[in-house]
Amino acid sequence: MNMFRNERGFTLIELMVVILIIGILVAIAVPVFNAARESAYKSTCQANLRTIDGAVETYKASTGNAYPTDSATIQAALVPNYMKKWPSCPTNNGAYGVAAGATSTQAPVITCPNGHTYP
Repeated sequence: MNMFRNERGFTLIELMVVILIIGILVAIAVPVFNAARESAYKSTCQANLRTIDGAVETYKASTGNAYPTDSATIQAALVPNYMKKWPSCPTNNGAYGVAAGATSTQAPVITCPNGHTYP
């Protein structure tokens, strides 16, 4: 019986305390990580919206101050000449919507499928 008393090790209580501390740290870290990820998605989405807006403005400058007026062809008009490819929202890879203005003097409205906006 004395043979086991000289062995060193951790008690069950000590192990449970360590597991509890790790659980608390994870419970704190996961929401912070999720908030940081959502913030990164939003920043990327805003950059994509600015890119599309910049391409629309470049299109306007190269066509004699006229915005595209056909919603169905805006993407086709911008991608080969003013953008390398059409971006997608990083949150769920949703496609950005572009609604043309009623006249060539009204800027198109660019929308994100997740409601992200840019200033």
